[in-house]
Amino acid sequence: MRILTRYILREILAHSLIGLAVFSFVLYLRPMGRVLELVAQRNLPASSVISLFLLPLPSIFVVTIPIAVLVGTLIGLSRMAADGEAIAIRAVGIGRGQFLRPVLIFAVGGWLLASWMSLFLSPMAFRKLQGIETSLAAAQANYQIRPRVFIEQFPHLLLYLKDIASSGGQWHGVFIADTSQRDKVKVTLAESGRLVNENGSGRLDLHLEHGATHEFNPKRPQRYSVISFDETDIPLESAGNQTPGHFSPSMLPPLTLLTALKKSGGKRAAQVELNYRLALPVAAIVLALVALPLGLMTRKGGKAFGLMVSILLVFIYYVLMAFGLSFAKQGTLNPEIGLWTANVVFFLVGMVMFHQMSRARTGLDYFQEWPEKIQRYVKKFREGKAQRRMATASTRRRNLIRGRLLQILDLYVLGSWLFYLAIMLVAFTGIYIIFDFFQLLGDIVHNHIPLQIILAYYWYLIPQVVYLMLPLSILVATLVSFGLLSKSNEIIAVKSAGISLHRISVPVLIIASLLSGSMFVLGNNYLPTTNQRQDALRNEVKGKPAQTMYRPDRQWIFGESNKIYNYRFFDPDQNVFANLSVFEIDPHNFSLRRRIYAVRAFWEPHIHEWVLEDGWVRDFAKGQVKDYMAFSVGTFKELNEKPAYFKKEVKPSEQMSVLELRRYIHELKQSGFDVVRLSVAFYRKFSYPLIAFVITLIAIPFSFATGRRGTLAGIALSIGIAIVYWSVSSLFQAMGNLGQLPPAVAAWSPDMLFGLGGIYLFTRVKT
Repeated sequence: MRILTRYILREILAHSLIGLAVFSFVLYLRPMGRVLELVAQRNLPASSVISLFLLPLPSIFVVTIPIAVLVGTLIGLSRMAADGEAIAIRAVGIGRGQFLRPVLIFAVGGWLLASWMSLFLSPMAFRKLQGIETSLAAAQANYQIRPRVFIEQFPHLLLYLKDIASSGGQWHGVFIADTSQRDKVKVTLAESGRLVNENGSGRLDLHLEHGATHEFNPKRPQRYSVISFDETDIPLESAGNQTPGHFSPSMLPPLTLLTALKKSGGKRAAQVELNYRLALPVAAIVLALVALPLGLMTRKGGKAFGLMVSILLVFIYYVLMAFGLSFAKQGTLNPEIGLWTANVVFFLVGMVMFHQMSRARTGLDYFQEWPEKIQRYVKKFREGKAQRRMATASTRRRNLIRGRLLQILDLYVLGSWLFYLAIMLVAFTGIYIIFDFFQLLGDIVHNHIPLQIILAYYWYLIPQVVYLMLPLSILVATLVSFGLLSKSNEIIAVKSAGISLHRISVPVLIIASLLSGSMFVLGNNYLPTTNQRQDALRNEVKGKPAQTMYRPDRQWIFGESNKIYNYRFFDPDQNVFANLSVFEIDPHNFSLRRRIYAVRAFWEPHIHEWVLEDGWVRDFAKGQVKDYMAFSVGTFKELNEKPAYFKKEVKPSEQMSVLELRRYIHELKQSGFDVVRLSVAFYRKFSYPLIAFVITLIAIPFSFATGRRGTLAGIALSIGIAIVYWSVSSLFQAMGNLGQLPPAVAAWSPDMLFGLGGIYLFTRVKT
């Protein structure tokens, strides 16, 4: 292998590894929360924890390895072209064709690695991950149960617990509703109970003590069954004790897919999956062929230009691939045509561009010159304004320097930092949007969504993506900009002038704190509205019915004074119930004291009471019916909940401001619904924006420590810090969602821990 080949390979490899780490981390943010929640639910052995973290990676690497090859080739060669190394190589008689050898060696290596993961490792990881989640479901069912909330994790059963012993094994005050039969209402109440997990079989049973089962058929109101018991067991169905069904095509090994090709039933699905697994890794080769001529064009943009072009090429390729995959699944196109079109197009374009490189003047030369032409046009446009603004700008600059509010060095540091912040924010936002579009493209084609709906959806989605990606962009920008200052010895010049490193960090810290405040304002004032719009548009894209803000189909609500309401339907506009049942519970032994039923109930505003029609009321004592009364029309003073009590808005926390979320939590808590996750989300509305400042405080000391290692070291270090920070943050959030930590502690602990660490490192910097 020649010296030049090794040099180019090292240049491409370094940028590819950074790109692989960055893009894989961005895509790993989605499954990270689920993985950490599984880990937090129970003390798992180290092998299971490691498996849970590693198993999602193969499917992510299948997508990001071709992107990493593209990024490494384009950025590496762009850096060589911008620094004049490509011209120097050509000056000694080496043609551009010599660049093809190392690029193809690297691309073929990426193709082989991605193919192995796509064909074998990724399906095996999917199957193992499903097996681990299935085995943990039954073992961890007891960890997901909390008191004073409606629990719906078991099929056809609704569970409500008054209290759980501190040990977690014994329950006090158990209410169970069997929802398997719509026409019959079967309710069981018990003074105590516990969940029994039979080892070996994975079977779950509810063991209840001192209770009664009430069964009633609305078609025969005179008949009412009450069965008292001292002890009884109710078998439960859960994901842990059900036999797994057949695997989806993405989980099947290649030999199984080849066998399925001979069967008529699953032939198309197997054909699509097999071609998809073979075609996607080939992107490493075809994208590298396109990146080679683009990277060798001499320009001043360097790495920044290479990164932007990489995002554009990734978008074009995956749009073509997504269209082909969607048409192949629908049967519009043959799978071989639909899934290989993107590779064929990029291969032909790459070969044409590479062939044109040897000509004296081609279309590539015009493409190379367009940034300079735009620059000249902008320069001419600004010349007229420059003279008029010169006097005003000079006066302002003098005033700022005299007042020591903002000096020339501050402007220089901020300019570099804001440049890299903008580049990183555009890159991360672009990657997120690309893969979201890749996931939705099948629904867009299937549901014939017009272009204006798609553009409107992404218009409302971008603020949320920027809100999520801004802290990561700030982290990378801080490490890169200050790292470059250290690499170019500018930090030494600053220190020799008697200026402290703490002083040059002040403007960046101030801007970071302002960005934290801006993130809070964005998340509290603007994102609730934009998230509502983008959720509605996403449902339209996916063909789902429009979702209302109210849930008349909620059916079970815990009322005031130990009452549970059940109804088949509630009209929030007319304030009318259909098939209303009210269970009044004795708080001492959690037995049913009274039950009221009505075919119809409506709110009468003149008397401020509920009017019930065609119903009955039964009073109970010691597990027996003590009194029974039927009525045509009746009112009951104890039904003092007003209509607004049943109109609980159903919004995700992202669609509410801080005050709205606080009121929402209070209302749901009163009605007996689980508010733990919402409480964690409430405190995270304050803690998450602070990440922008905390992450800057951490990044500055590390950036000075990178010394002369430059941009790559800064990006690599930022990814390491980001993995640690977001892992800890997601772990605390998962523990808070599971009730293992108070919501405030779960939300604020990462900021407190890393903030104190950042302050310590910042004060220890040798200034």
